Amino acid sequence: MERLLLLLAVIGVAYLALLVFISSAGRQEQYFFRLRAGVKTLGERMTNDLLQQMLANTGLPLSAGRIMLFRYAAAFIYLLVQAIGNFVRASPFSLFDLLVALLIVAVTSPMRYLPFGWLLGWLQQRSLIQKDGELISFIRLYENNRLRRRGYTQFGAFCAASANHFQHIRQDLYELSERAVDEGSERAIEWFCSTFPEHHPFISDIRSILLATEAMDDDFEAAKYLQEQAKTIAKISSDQYLKKWSFIGDVATIVNVVPSIATFLMIVSLAMQYIMLIKGSFDGIGMFQ
Repeated sequence: MERLLLLLAVIGVAYLALLVFISSAGRQEQYFFRLRAGVKTLGERMTNDLLQQMLANTGLPLSAGRIMLFRYAAAFIYLLVQAIGNFVRASPFSLFDLLVALLIVAVTSPMRYLPFGWLLGWLQQRSLIQKDGELISFIRLYENNRLRRRGYTQFGAFCAASANHFQHIRQDLYELSERAVDEGSERAIEWFCSTFPEHHPFISDIRSILLATEAMDDDFEAAKYLQEQAKTIAKISSDQYLKKWSFIGDVATIVNVVPSIATFLMIVSLAMQYIMLIKGSFDGIGMFQ
């Protein structure tokens, strides 16, 4: 109890000193401004380019610096709470507390085979599949627009009009529309395709179709070319459909396997408890005398 009262007294004196230090409104604003600036600077120093790229690919509006700061702050706060508890109980510092803090840092690491890294990788793969699906829908809309008999919408205006129908490529389509007006369709298409990964399975086909179609002045020739490329677009759509359901099938398999593994472990645990119970019942008895 004496240690608890001592700790409360120290905290109270520190809090009172802080109130005296920032007693005026100007000092309060200056103190909180410096505090926010310090936290922001610390987050920028702890940023991770790889983690930031993964967050951008998943579509999560989070900062890598804040996540890294949260990781180490959580471990530090855990150690601080445990140290205060040990001080109040007059107990020695436990090495187990340090191991738990290291475990918090490890579990929240963005490395590929750790839980948080695996979650980010799964979200990234899911986001890429959805983005590819929207890209296929966009090329389908573009095909329908160019095959219209009563005239078609110009490329820049078409991209701006169709952007509202999508979520993952919406901003890219808006910028594609602006670039098509300012720089021309060819350079705009080159930029749009460069936003996808280098080894993307079908972005090169999309690039070729868009560039070839926009380069044709004859509407009849462009329509004929798109009709010839209909099989390629259909194959891309079919491959994307299989990829999507394969991804869903992997997740469903994991969900189905977990109860079986849990049941098996429960049976093993019950068998071990039964063996230990029998062993305890026959302790001290010579069964083969």
